[in-house]
Amino acid sequence: MANKDLNNHGFPLNLFAGKRILVVEVDYFVADEARRLLEAAGARITGASVPFAINMIDPEATDAAILDIRLDVEAAFLIADRLYSFRIPFVFATSHVDTSVKDSFGGFHLCEDVHALGDIALALFSTKHH
Repeated sequence: MANKDLNNHGFPLNLFAGKRILVVEVDYFVADEARRLLEAAGARITGASVPFAINMIDPEATDAAILDIRLDVEAAFLIADRLYSFRIPFVFATSHVDTSVKDSFGGFHLCEDVHALGDIALALFSTKHH
């Protein structure tokens, strides 16, 4: 990725500034890259593996969450239900294109593309989505 100011007001990434984001990702390297990009956008990141994520959800310490769509289905819904019960916005994301996941399912492709993270920022923090 070229050196860009990730907080450039031309991108919705400034919506991440100061936010506390829980990232639950199956792939360590993708989680680390997401952490790097989100921190560059001004977010504070909490990363968690599936067994620990449910206990890390705290409405006083979590503004939003990004969940890997490839999580174990039962775990994903437990985590999503807990986030929902605390009214913490979340999106399902994936770093791997999977043709079995239909476009209409929702979620976003989490990758090094600044615009994909911008879409996630809008989904999580835009007032028109709440």
